[in-house]
Amino acid sequence: MTSLLGEILEGEPLTPREREILAGAADGETAAQTGARLFLSSETVKSYRKRVIAKLGARNGTHAVALALRTGLLPLRRPPLAQRRDVRLTPTASASRSASRTPLRG
Repeated sequence: MTSLLGEILEGEPLTPREREILAGAADGETAAQTGARLFLSSETVKSYRKRVIAKLGARNGTHAVALALRTGLLPLRRPPLAQRRDVRLTPTASASRSASRTPLRG
């Protein structure tokens, strides 16, 4: 990585929060979804992601996830989001709207 941030941070260990942000990216979460789950703004999540990329010496977020999986920093298999205790699942706005429009039949 050629950025100043990369030069400063590359090789530094990830904090528990940075690992959680990286795990969210590996699960396919957007910054907004990760932020909602962890009670952070999406901009804060994006800042964490930049730091993770720099610390891992990755070219981008996808490369960071790949490096983390290859090196064992993230487990290859994690329980689905619905089965994890550390995840708060809430229905999306579109799911709530469509559910309210669907009549119940007996």
